[in-house]
Amino acid sequence: MFEILEPILIKSGLARMFDLRIKDDNTANSRPWVSYRVKSNIYKIRAFELWGEGPELFRIYHADNINESLKTLLDSFPEVSTSKRSYTDFKTDDYVSLATKIADILQSDEIILESKANSKLARTSKFEGLELPDVDTSLENVLGQTFTWREVIAIWEDNSEDNKLKKVLRQNGIYIQRSEDGKSRYIGSAYNSDGILGRWMAHLNSLGDAQHLNLFVLENGYNSVIFSVIEFMEGTDSEIIKRESMWKKTLGTINRGPYNRIQLNNN
Repeated sequence: MFEILEPILIKSGLARMFDLRIKDDNTANSRPWVSYRVKSNIYKIRAFELWGEGPELFRIYHADNINESLKTLLDSFPEVSTSKRSYTDFKTDDYVSLATKIADILQSDEIILESKANSKLARTSKFEGLELPDVDTSLENVLGQTFTWREVIAIWEDNSEDNKLKKVLRQNGIYIQRSEDGKSRYIGSAYNSDGILGRWMAHLNSLGDAQHLNLFVLENGYNSVIFSVIEFMEGTDSEIIKRESMWKKTLGTINRGPYNRIQLNNN
């Protein structure tokens, strides 16, 4: 079904407007569907999907707090079949034309300005007032995914019952903080109640004893760092620390000498 969905997004111009996060293939289900999940954006759109054989419908999956004007415009299309709090379904014989009309709305100056103004602000005292991105917290498979420091805070602050992402990231295990090109790397581990997400928040709340990582952040800023899970792990503190040491050796991140901007573990 991606061979149908992707041309729709490309021909309409929607593919150029969003960065792909992951392709979610569910064609093995009794009712097949595919999802083109996108990275955080000002519109708070999270995915474009095709459902059913044919296909039966085109879905825009979005955040609950999508800009009201944008939601109203999307729901005003004659092709709308269903409108819910977090998605809008469309049925038509020409999905390229539909997607093109959607792209035109998203590119209007008024919608861009309103969407930018519809931001979520951090509540925790340390980051209070900070503008946070929209994060699709329905995701559960985080291996291979990367997160920005703003996304980490947004996930941590979302206390909703359906925040599956927060539950997954609060497991213990091994993580990596690295530059986008992967050249500069720091390996860490988590073995407490708040898991990997808690450790990431600890890094953001206060610079600790990770000396080389701290120097890298001071020199380049956290905008140049991305967070990712290497593996989740159950076990004692010592077992997890031993596993962390193995990954440091495997990925060559240890540098006990002067700061070199690349190997950010100094022990």
